[in-house]
Amino acid sequence: MSRLQRFLQPRLSATLTSNKLRDLRRSGLEAWRRLGRYPHQVSVWLRVDDPYAYLLLQALPTLEADFGLRISLRMLGSGSPDTTPEPERLTQFSGHDATRLARWHGLDAPTSWQANAKDLALAERLLIALELSDQEASVMEQARDVLRALWRKDHPALQQCQDELAINMGSAKFDADSIASHLKRNADKQRQLGHYASAMLHYAGEWYWGIDRLDYLSRRLTSLNLGTASAQWSTHIDGHFLVSDAERLADLRALDAELDVYFSYRSPYSYLALSRIRLLAEHYGIVLRLKPVLPMVMRGLPVPTIKRLYILLDSKREADLLDLDFGRICDPVGAGVEHCLAVTHAVLTQSEKLALDFAESACAAIWHEGRDLSHLPEIYACALRAGVTADIVDAALASDDWREAASQHHGELLALGLWGVPSFNLHLDGQPLCQTWGQDRLWVLEDALNDALKINHPLSSRR
Repeated sequence: MSRLQRFLQPRLSATLTSNKLRDLRRSGLEAWRRLGRYPHQVSVWLRVDDPYAYLLLQALPTLEADFGLRISLRMLGSGSPDTTPEPERLTQFSGHDATRLARWHGLDAPTSWQANAKDLALAERLLIALELSDQEASVMEQARDVLRALWRKDHPALQQCQDELAINMGSAKFDADSIASHLKRNADKQRQLGHYASAMLHYAGEWYWGIDRLDYLSRRLTSLNLGTASAQWSTHIDGHFLVSDAERLADLRALDAELDVYFSYRSPYSYLALSRIRLLAEHYGIVLRLKPVLPMVMRGLPVPTIKRLYILLDSKREADLLDLDFGRICDPVGAGVEHCLAVTHAVLTQSEKLALDFAESACAAIWHEGRDLSHLPEIYACALRAGVTADIVDAALASDDWREAASQHHGELLALGLWGVPSFNLHLDGQPLCQTWGQDRLWVLEDALNDALKINHPLSSRR
């Protein structure tokens, strides 16, 4: 990295993720809305075969009523390969994950995430018809009912939805070519607005994904005095562990739990997870095993700008909520990542704790200190701060052994049915217990341990 890049990157990223810039943009858009006397408009973008969309639609009628919103529907087709590199794995994971989310939030879970093609096509046509209809009331309820029938594999109920909507499904505008054109127009429009995925809400220039980010939208609407946000949709329970009773905690710590942590130094979500996963492991007596991998772009899978920008801004608001410094960034791609992986691999042979200390130090340097870890003085300083001596760094940077280890970790990740980072593989008494993906899925690990303990020690539920 050139000196100019080293100087500019942290400053540009700090400006881009600045809360002052965000608030200025929000104020401008709100002033424009008031000037034009426009309603508070939220658009929901979804695919018919996305289980996260079904969960989201269950929440929207309440959101609509509580905040006096006008919510419009926008249907999407299949995702683009550049933003969805592992569609089959995503389909499989999202079904399991949506079931967990439904259980956590007390929502109706999709009983199947692989509906038959005929019902999928019918549900898609019904939802497009709802999108194109001029009615404003009850659209979200009707859309929810369509997806409920689909995900329950209740064909009679789906037919009843069609009858109640009184739509002539044989009309020309619902032929295959017209539907494909409609979905493409919506996808193009979504990209123009700055996103690419299903189960997304768009309000006044910002995007919110599914149930997981509904809390942020609620807070923003509350700041406009439209209603009152609750913690109903938050999945962050950091510092408030599910099990804290001393006797039960002792039983959990005796369960011999181990956790494989797959992460990337180029992933901001990995940075958000590392310090918190350490606290969780210390609380429950879990043994951590760090498994760093090469970032996607260094494995030949470029990440488009639209995706990188959303991840950056989403990571910023997550970091703010978690009270973690974030925003002065120096991209480690290339030599910076290689230096980090080399030192991590060398330190792992000595101490898992020391390796975690280094990983936290390196991630802090990348994601909020804006330090260029491709620059040798910086990687040495970062290692020294973590307690890693210069002779260890010397030996690490002179070896390529880390490459085989990183490749092996990636192979393990794929074998688990996962692909993104951070991902977690929890073992109990030497047996696999739970696999999950995402820094906002740490509660899944706690929930799995909680369930395991219930076998012999009944616990009260979260709610």
